[in-house]
Order: sequence, then structure tokens, then C-alpha cells
Amino acid sequence: MRSINLSDEILKEYLLDEFNTEDKTIIKDELSKRLSEYNVRELEIGCGNGKFIVELAMNNKDKYFIGIEYSYKAAKKAVSKAYKRNIKNLTIIFGEANNVIDEYLNGKYYFDKIYLNFPDPWPKKKHAHRRIFTKDFLNKMYPLLKDDGIFYSVTDDDTYALEIMNPIYKEAENFKNILDNDYVHKLEGYGVTLYEEKMRAVGHNIYFFAHSKNI
Repeated sequence: MRSINLSDEILKEYLLDEFNTEDKTIIKDELSKRLSEYNVRELEIGCGNGKFIVELAMNNKDKYFIGIEYSYKAAKKAVSKAYKRNIKNLTIIFGEANNVIDEYLNGKYYFDKIYLNFPDPWPKKKHAHRRIFTKDFLNKMYPLLKDDGIFYSVTDDDTYALEIMNPIYKEAENFKNILDNDYVHKLEGYGVTLYEEKMRAVGHNIYFFAHSKNI
């Protein structure tokens, strides 16, 4: 599809700008209005250019989808994809994930599925504190999920998967693995991100984790 010029009207329809909106009640009110008509809701943390979440929204019009993205360039690409397909059940929030979750979602909305696809592994030790996936982050997912909700996390980084994600999951008492193994390299029915396509093409292992709330 050819690229399009995103007008302010189009951006307003699809994008909530948490970084540059001083009056937070505007975003809170808009989310309340958009989510109120849907019983089934799904969230992608770090939606990138939107390929994964736009396809989900396109194929599941009875559900509402929220994508959180830190990069404005990527968020606009997600909006462009949604607009071209005339999708009405999707909102992209331009903001920092932890802040968006704390300020607008936790204690207010509950999700059937949450996706964390290919978070930046920040491989250098001096940057390790920037990794989004931590024990505290996993604990933050618990109240966001419905009682039968599922949290999916995916990475192509061996160290991130085997030395960070898997040990944290094994120690977590509030989540239980729903897979036959600790992780799988392919998950049937799971969508595909553009990043996954690129990484599989160069021979990277893909690690899929899937956990439900331990009630």
C-alpha cells in the first residue's frame, strides 16, 4: 500500500498522545468512551509499526485493542495501517509503557490477553536497568489481566529468554505456565510481527512464553 499523509483528524481518531497531553483527563475520558462498548479487550505493549495488532483488530472486530508505543515514528506507521483498513476497534497510545499502565489502565481496565513482543533486550550490562521485563513488571501484569487472561511474551534474544525471562517466570508464584514446556519456538495461531519475520530469516531462535494468572 502506498504511504498516506496522516492529517490531524486521522491521528486524533487513532492516536492518544500521552507524552504531549497536559490534561490527562482527556486521555482517560477518551479511553473510557472507546472501551465501554467492548467486553473483550487485548493489549500489546510495544506495538512497533502495528503489523501484529492491526491484523488482530482486523480479524477480531468484536474485540477492542490497545497498543502502546514509545516511538512516534512507529506509532504513526501503526495508525497508517489501521486507517488504510478502516479499523475502528483499535487505539494506539504514544507513551512510555509503565507510565501508561500506571496512569490509565491498572485498576480501571482488565484484558483478556496482553502481548509483549520482542522488547529491546538492552544486552550491555550498563543498560540492563532499561529492560522492561522484570519481576516488578510481571507483577504489574497480574491486576491488568482478567482471571482467565493470558500474558504472552516473545523474544529472539537467547540471553533475555534463558537468563532473564525464564528464571523470573519460574520464580513467579502469581503466574502459571500454560505451555507443555517452559517456552516454545513456534506458537500455533499466534500472529507474526515484522521483526519476527526478519529475525527468522537470519536464523534466530524465537522464544514464546505464555502464562495465565495463578488464582
